[in-house]
Amino acid sequence: MAIQARPRTRFPIPAIPALKARLRSATTTVVAIGVVALAVVLAAWINLQAQHTAERVTRATALREHAERFLGHLRDAETGQRGYLLTGLSGYLQPFTEGRGAVLPALETLDRLVEGDPDQQKRVAALREHLERKLDELDSTVALMRAGRQPEALAVIRQGKGIGAMDALRDLVQQLQHAENVRLVSLNRNEERRRLLASVGIVVALAGLAFAAWQQLRIRQRRSLSLAESNAELERLVGDRTRELENERLRIEALLRDVNHRVGNNLAMVSALLSVQSRQSREPAVRAALQQAQSRIQAIAAGQRRLRLDLDTDEIEARPYMEDLLAEIGKAAEGRPIEIALAMDEIRLPGRDAVSFVVIVNELVTNAIKHAFTDGLPGRIVIRFAHQTVDGIPGLALTVEDDGVGMPAEIEAKGLGQTVLASLLRSMQATMTATAVTEGGPRPGTRITLHFPKRD
Repeated sequence: MAIQARPRTRFPIPAIPALKARLRSATTTVVAIGVVALAVVLAAWINLQAQHTAERVTRATALREHAERFLGHLRDAETGQRGYLLTGLSGYLQPFTEGRGAVLPALETLDRLVEGDPDQQKRVAALREHLERKLDELDSTVALMRAGRQPEALAVIRQGKGIGAMDALRDLVQQLQHAENVRLVSLNRNEERRRLLASVGIVVALAGLAFAAWQQLRIRQRRSLSLAESNAELERLVGDRTRELENERLRIEALLRDVNHRVGNNLAMVSALLSVQSRQSREPAVRAALQQAQSRIQAIAAGQRRLRLDLDTDEIEARPYMEDLLAEIGKAAEGRPIEIALAMDEIRLPGRDAVSFVVIVNELVTNAIKHAFTDGLPGRIVIRFAHQTVDGIPGLALTVEDDGVGMPAEIEAKGLGQTVLASLLRSMQATMTATAVTEGGPRPGTRITLHFPKRD
């Protein structure tokens, strides 16, 4: 009996769609890996170029500064020489000696900074040549003056060789600095082009990743068994993502609190350093200025450490924030019979202005402690914070009121605190008025009222 042969299929038809799907998936994966690799290489190249640019900028800046210092030392030496020749006072020899001793080390520094730059090396070599002539003139005239031969010393100056050398030195320093300025401009332009190239590369990389993601999405959609399974999977993914975002939000809040605390600690360290410096200073004016700076930095540090931002609204609760601030300020008045009280509504401050309010309240309260209760007078300072609408514009009203000696008839020259306060109020579009609490009394007191309009 004959056996009928069954025709053999050359290609397994059912396997072709699966093979195509695998090929599309593999291609998409390769594209994604290539895009990621390109982004990594581009980021490494940008970082390397940025480091090179930063080094060149640092070197150019240092060269400009040391050139100016070199010329400054030479000017000091020349000024001391002229003063000594004209007056005969030995006190002018100190700037001469100091400038004369510092100018050669400054030139050596310039020589090291221009290594690898032939044009700048030529200029530094010319500086050395003119400097030798100038130093010869300085040394010879001072030596003649010390020997009591003033006319001869003045005659050397009138010859003009030293003046010509000084003019040549100034011109060479200007050329040095101009060359570095041109280099800085060129570096800035190159950096701008590099940033543009990086931006284009990032856009291309994102487009490639987006394309790869789109291809993967299509593949996944085609592999979906049913709409119900897709919805269930989507709901599960959304739930997981929601939990991840919540965990991420909590982590970010914790990190933000830690950063604020660290910034506050760093500012407190700066305040401590200023305190040490003020105690070591022998000048009362310098000590007072350092103490005022320390007080301001300490207040900002206290506010920064207590900054508790709501990430959803970028706001903070004002009452605990202000209570902590006033407790910190109250330490400055320890030992004095001054009471500091707070009366305020439930207010939330924008995060961008929180530290600004710290500085403003610190300036007003410390100013009241310093000027309103002179000679150890007792008293009370009240800080009020409330919502207020002025001319139909909602905002916040801050009032600092004391029962002290009142404002002076004539205001002294504006100090640093007033300058800082005026700058902050201007940036926050706020207004300030100052009035007496009572009229005609022995202690009229002072009321400072500030209105902060609500800003977008």
